[in-house]
Amino acid sequence: MMTRMNARHGPDAGPHAATAAAPHDVPPAWLPGPGTTVMVVSGSPALHGEVGRVCAAAAVELVIAETVDQSGGRWADMAAVLIGSDVPGGLPGWRGPTVVVGPAGDAGRMWLQASRLGADRVAVLPDSAQWLANYFTRLREPAAGPGIVGIVGGCGGAGASTLAALVAGQAASRGIRVLLVDGDPWGGNLDAAVAADALPGLRWPDLLHASGAINPEQLAASLPQLAGMSLLSWGGGAEAGGGDRAAAEAEVMRAARDAYGLVVVDVGRSAGPADGLGMHCDGFVMLVPARLRAAAAAQRVLQALPAAPVGLVVAGPLRNGVDAHMVSDAVGVPLVGHLPRIKGMEEALDAGRLPDLARHRQVRRLAGGVLGWLAGDASPEPMPAGRGRRGR
Repeated sequence: MMTRMNARHGPDAGPHAATAAAPHDVPPAWLPGPGTTVMVVSGSPALHGEVGRVCAAAAVELVIAETVDQSGGRWADMAAVLIGSDVPGGLPGWRGPTVVVGPAGDAGRMWLQASRLGADRVAVLPDSAQWLANYFTRLREPAAGPGIVGIVGGCGGAGASTLAALVAGQAASRGIRVLLVDGDPWGGNLDAAVAADALPGLRWPDLLHASGAINPEQLAASLPQLAGMSLLSWGGGAEAGGGDRAAAEAEVMRAARDAYGLVVVDVGRSAGPADGLGMHCDGFVMLVPARLRAAAAAQRVLQALPAAPVGLVVAGPLRNGVDAHMVSDAVGVPLVGHLPRIKGMEEALDAGRLPDLARHRQVRRLAGGVLGWLAGDASPEPMPAGRGRRGR
């Protein structure tokens, strides 16, 4: 039986209203939603409840089908289809956004299912409820933009901070309102990495000691400005903060999401990418050197990431026998860009010449691929090949 749940039901009443009806019961009352409808295909009442709570929070309408056959192939009105980890088959005829959903105990099976179906997203519930709510909100309000993207190194010393600065700088040069965030208090200090130590404005320790709601525009006005973008770093000699740091970080990221068209987070690796600011990211770009051993390390980092879309940027020179596509295949993540070794790049960042780098042809190509992927471009520019199997 296929049932509907309106987004106006409360988070507790909605799932029960959608799933409690037996074949001869009167269907629950339904009022048309604002036009965004998603379907979950699953025979699990617990999963119906988890998804129902997320839909209620995101103000989207939910249609529940216990099996693929019961869905009736009614895809035309759906903004996305969620398929449960308990459903063995595919989704014949569906070509839109697909999310595999299920409990933490099914995580391994969910990733295999996503690979088999060609699904581009996996959401482990309830851990990924916030990400899924944000995803639904962007379906309902496409103008909300790409939101928050985390940049993470697939291995130590990959250069994630450099990539984060380049992507943010290129986005700013295109007129996007951008915030570059230092997500690692134990890292090398993003202020120093982009020569912003002396710029006036608030840093993380100032904000973590604040209380109450943060006004998005006041946040934007209080942060240091560099090369047309805002910067939120830990500053020299920063402290990690105490008290309810997680709540304070969540409030800062909420305000940042409202204030900026794009938030780029240098996630860092010291605390684990799934902790701290990583849990607020809508997607991740992983930077991996063009070495197969680095790809093996990146696979372990990938397993630690929160459930969200991941794109791969391959760094450094492409050595004999290895190209960017081979690294992408080895990690199992779609390729969105190549960061070549550009002469004088680190010196330019240290000197605060980010606008000069943003105009570099190879940087424009790299950042264009990443920004295109964030915007949903399924066909980024072709990547340069080395002398491996695709370069012959």
